[in-house]
Amino acid sequence: MGEDLQEGEPASLAGVGGARQTGRFVYDVAGDAWEWDDDVFAIHGYEPGEVEPTTQLIMRHKHELDRELVERTLQVAIDGGSPFNVYYRILVGDEVRNVVLVGEGQYDGGRTSGKVDRLLGYYLDLTPELEAETSAAADAAVAASAASRDTIEQAKGILMLGYGLDADAAFAMLKWWSRNRNVKVREVAERLIQVAREGHVSHPGLRRLLDALLDDLTASRTARGNRPD
Repeated sequence: MGEDLQEGEPASLAGVGGARQTGRFVYDVAGDAWEWDDDVFAIHGYEPGEVEPTTQLIMRHKHELDRELVERTLQVAIDGGSPFNVYYRILVGDEVRNVVLVGEGQYDGGRTSGKVDRLLGYYLDLTPELEAETSAAADAAVAASAASRDTIEQAKGILMLGYGLDADAAFAMLKWWSRNRNVKVREVAERLIQVAREGHVSHPGLRRLLDALLDDLTASRTARGNRPD
């Protein structure tokens, strides 16, 4: 269990306070058409199927200071098919949410160059962890020993480098990961450091860890028809 959580507190796929935090998307490049699972609708403040997720709608939700970054990131992925991740803010009514978008391009028919046919990936909403965070909670999470503090700080640095996060968001991701893997924050940090030492600070090793967790969290909804094909 994460060190910043009470012992015996159950891990939850829904996240802190029942918030929906992870969801899958598919973007058909040629048709300029998006598919969201139910949780991506929720992250954007909608009921499933309430709106059609168009590119215009999606960009309207982006914070104006982050919109260009997101557009550039997606265009690079479309042009070359490389895996991508971007940390940015979305607007949901008067609320600002902090999300990480992780994905990669997919070619139909086995093509390996030029524009991709689809982008597939995940949204991760870190807002609940960031809102719950206080300096006291952060201190408590790493208070076990100096070694634990150093380990967690190293892991935060890896996430900051690999995902373009700030320090608070990096710690929020460690907490989210800890809760959903049902392990201590320190243990998550140790695993990230191990991956980094193997030479995979961002791609492909670190991304595979996050992708595997996101896939685990959404897989249980596949049978219910909530995951885009």
